[in-house]
Amino acid sequence: MANTTDLTTRDYSRQSHLIVNSKYAMTSNEINLVLVLLTAIDKKDEDFKDYIFTKKELEKKTGKKWDSQQLQKTVDGLFEKPIRIREGENKWKRFNWFSYFEYDNGTITCRFDKALKPYLLELKERFVISDIKHLLPMKSTYSKRIYLLLKEYSKIGHRSFNVEKLREILQTPKSLNLYSNFRTKVLKRAETDINKFTDLEVKLSEKKRGRKIVEITYTIKKNTTDLKSFIQVIRELYTNKVLFHTKDNKPIMCSTKGLLYYGDEENITINKKESQKLWEYLHENRENLLVFKISLEEGKKHFYLSSMRYFKEYIKENFANQEIIKLKKRSTDSVLIIS
Repeated sequence: MANTTDLTTRDYSRQSHLIVNSKYAMTSNEINLVLVLLTAIDKKDEDFKDYIFTKKELEKKTGKKWDSQQLQKTVDGLFEKPIRIREGENKWKRFNWFSYFEYDNGTITCRFDKALKPYLLELKERFVISDIKHLLPMKSTYSKRIYLLLKEYSKIGHRSFNVEKLREILQTPKSLNLYSNFRTKVLKRAETDINKFTDLEVKLSEKKRGRKIVEITYTIKKNTTDLKSFIQVIRELYTNKVLFHTKDNKPIMCSTKGLLYYGDEENITINKKESQKLWEYLHENRENLLVFKISLEEGKKHFYLSSMRYFKEYIKENFANQEIIKLKKRSTDSVLIIS
């Protein structure tokens, strides 16, 4: 059985809205393991397969060390905590994330439960795309889950929750029954984490019935910090290089002045309104940019880029946290340093 390379080459995953809105509780290690393994699924996959990878690959992907006992405890916890999905008033389902998980001298083999196929494979509508570069830096499990719940509504611009129903979805413990604790440790923490680490910018508001908070709403906007950093990196490193091809095969490039243009028409830049849309499109589809793919290949041969995190082995900081980008040269190496 051949090893999959998916674990180290993809950061995105897709989940049905039914999974995102289902009831489950997880520890930080448990949810991080699931989120990372979800990236192993290709959107074209028609069935689950055995995902085989090493502990070192898992550590590289999650950015943390795993000892075998910790991994066993995490996997045991996942098997003891089923997902509960409700598909209507009188229909519900209960199943585990994995049907099989094996650890053998540093090599891990696992398979998602076949009951999850309708919720993770060949999704055509009502699914949520997420990026682990945004999710993993958040320490709170609740922040990760609320991010996914809000990501589903990002195009609508807001999402409201009945407080008690949100508690059920998140499966919060009794220690958070007091609303002030729930607000501080879950709702406000999520607001802070999402704004700091992700592509969304959210703001919490509350609705009272009498003296009791019964409903909360998050307004949702795009977080432009990540986009601005992405544009800066392109302008620093990839001028006059093909970034992407349009549907009619026009190459999109960035001039030395930092302006987007088509193909060889450097003197004819794209207008401001269209350029903004293109920058957003390039950012959203950054994993497919030709220059990034080329840099990955070249990096294996004669240079390395450290930081951008769009390149797994080179990228160590989330764009949302980057403040200063400096490009330095050292012999034949190109080193991108973020401080």
